[in-house]
Formats: sequence, C-alpha cells, structure tokens
Amino acid sequence: MSSIHRALMAHPAAPDVTSGERSAEAECVEVCLETAEICLIAADACLDEDEVAQLRECVRAEQDCAAICSATAAVLARLSFPVPGDGRAVLVPLLESCRAAAATCREACERHAETYEHCGAAAEACERCERACAALLERRA
Repeated sequence: MSSIHRALMAHPAAPDVTSGERSAEAECVEVCLETAEICLIAADACLDEDEVAQLRECVRAEQDCAAICSATAAVLARLSFPVPGDGRAVLVPLLESCRAAAATCREACERHAETYEHCGAAAEACERCERACAALLERRA
C-alpha cells in the first residue's frame, strides 16, 4: 500500500468508501503527482537543449500539464470521499481537463521522444495519467 493510499484510507470518511474506489483514487493522485514532476523536469531539460526553439510547444505543454496534474491531485485528495453533491461539479471537469492536458502533452512530447529521452519520459507519464483519469471518470460516471 502506497503512502498516499494509506493516508486516504486513514481519513475519517474512508470506512464509508469501498477499497476499490479508494485504490482507483489513490492511484490517480499518485499518477497525477508523478506526471507533474516528470513534466516539470522534462520542461527544464527542454530549456537546456541547444535546439530549444524547436521544443517551445513541448515546454508549454509540459508546464500546463504539470500545473493541471498538481491541481487535480490536490482536489482529488480532498474530494475523494463523499461530500455534499459528491463533488462531481468540480471533480469530473477537472479529471477531464487533466486527461486532455496529458493527451496534449503526450502528443507534443512524442514528436521529440526519439531525439530527447526526457520527452519520451514525459510522454510515457502523460499516457499513464490519461489512463488513470479515464479509469476514475468511468468509476464516477
């Protein structure tokens, strides 16, 4: 059990939630946080490349993805348990935005992945993030 999963299960509201839901949400939080960090590292690495002008779109996508993934993880960690209105008005659009930002970043990074390993790492993280958000959206539907 990861530290994030353990912390979510320790929440006073956790007993009212099935462990399957908790696992999916904990995984999404973990993947979003990991993706955010990888994208920040990749954006910084892109800025240090000699051909930085060719990586401009990639850097912007990585920075946007990092910001949205961080926000998604933060909100998901707070709204992961039943709250008034089930938090759907905020959580569903946020997960959809996170999935879209990850897809956009993945596409931008894939164009440079053969040349720059950091772009490949970001593309892979974004793909995992897309899947985690999609899986949680399916559970919330």
